[in-house]
Amino acid sequence: MNVEICSSVSSVKYLYKYIYKGHDKIAFNLSDNDDDHFIIDEIKQFQTARWISPPEAMWTIFAFTLNEMYPSVTTLQLHLPDKHIITFQENQDLQKIMSFDFYKTTMLTEFFKLNSIDDEAKSILYKHIPEHYTWDPSGKIWSKRKQQKVIGRIATANPSEGERYYLRLLLNHIKGPTSFTNLLTYQNVEHNSFRDAATARGLLDSDSNIYECLADAAIFKMPNAFRRLFAMLLVFCIPEKPLSLFNEYYNELSDDFKYMENFTEILEATIHSIDIFLQSMGKQIADYMIFSRVQFHKQTIEHFKEVKDELSIQPLKEELNLVLQLNLEQRNIYDTILNSIESKKGIAFFIDGPGGTGKTFLYRALLATIRNKKEIVLATATSGVAASILPGGRTAHSRFKIPLNINEATICNVSKQSATAELLRRAKLIIWDEATMAKKCCIESLHKTLQDIMECDAIFGGKTIILGGDFRQVLPVTPGESEDVSAIMLRTVYEIQKSQVNKFKRLF
Repeated sequence: MNVEICSSVSSVKYLYKYIYKGHDKIAFNLSDNDDDHFIIDEIKQFQTARWISPPEAMWTIFAFTLNEMYPSVTTLQLHLPDKHIITFQENQDLQKIMSFDFYKTTMLTEFFKLNSIDDEAKSILYKHIPEHYTWDPSGKIWSKRKQQKVIGRIATANPSEGERYYLRLLLNHIKGPTSFTNLLTYQNVEHNSFRDAATARGLLDSDSNIYECLADAAIFKMPNAFRRLFAMLLVFCIPEKPLSLFNEYYNELSDDFKYMENFTEILEATIHSIDIFLQSMGKQIADYMIFSRVQFHKQTIEHFKEVKDELSIQPLKEELNLVLQLNLEQRNIYDTILNSIESKKGIAFFIDGPGGTGKTFLYRALLATIRNKKEIVLATATSGVAASILPGGRTAHSRFKIPLNINEATICNVSKQSATAELLRRAKLIIWDEATMAKKCCIESLHKTLQDIMECDAIFGGKTIILGGDFRQVLPVTPGESEDVSAIMLRTVYEIQKSQVNKFKRLF
């Protein structure tokens, strides 16, 4: 049983998504133990199925309530003229469907029709219609509500959507419209766009529409998405008082940074995150006189979540003693690698050794030593199993954002302003275990990415890096390919063949 403590109203946003995330799943397989020639095909063999635990089974058998929401919410359609979504069967004729009035009818068009025949409806905003009328989806008609409380919510629209966003703004302020044309008309002048109509009505003269947009978004958007929207509003809607806007929604903007130690750290991290979104749109935070980038940029780097997570990894006492247990060959490699780090030579090492020869033991000793100095070292592996053995380990694809569909021209999905980029800059050492399983394109993509981030043409951007593995155990897998396997192996990476790459052929 998973018990969640709702310590604040903001927890509801998370819980709502958690409740509706879907049922539990389990992976299973059936096999014949008597079959001596049974071939394991993990993809075809395993099936995903729903898993019902005993507590859930009991709860369902007794028909206890699984979830409840009161009052119920009706989502109101929002679309531009003749741009609504319709559903139809695959064997139906689309042109014929489009000629039927039934498919042209929506909640919004029927709202217009209702206003033309019902005087009471004329005094009600679109978002409040479900409180007084009920929608019949089969007949596509609004009728008087007799019982049960219901509230309405107009489908959300992002400012970047343009006309759809301004249509929503008009519907939130104008009562009794009878058509799209009626919404476009103000003081007997029909405007060419919903934005022009909103401007003529004075809805864009102040920041009120921006406040309304953020108030709606604060209900359901997670902090990172909320900051992206905030940056978008700064760029495209140009608020008169951006600082007031920031102060009003500071709690929502900074919600995922509240694990930090003090107010200054939270403030700086929040501003920096917004600044990253602004930079992607050709702007920066200083343009809006909220805060100067100089005031927070250097300090905020410390508070990237990824950087802080790595710095928080503390080696255990027994791990710190591993260096005392290294044999002569391991100690030689250990000292050579640390010397490369301390001298900032940026050497790339390839450690080759059969299973059981102490590669992982050496990695753990290096991880403990460097992390004990409050420095960052990234532990990765090609497979998830190997990564889980290393303290703080991650798969290489996850850590370096290596694309799944990769070729010789591909680089990692890491922008120079991102948290991952800062993590790579700060890393004193990068360990990639089971690198022999990876295609050469994966290694090369990291090499090119580090050169770009570090602004250095040296191998791997001048970073000290360890590539480890055993070609005896496994070769790279290329489904359906007939090419020579040597063309895709790590051995063919041109960096590994250079003299500057230090090759330790075996550990004993």
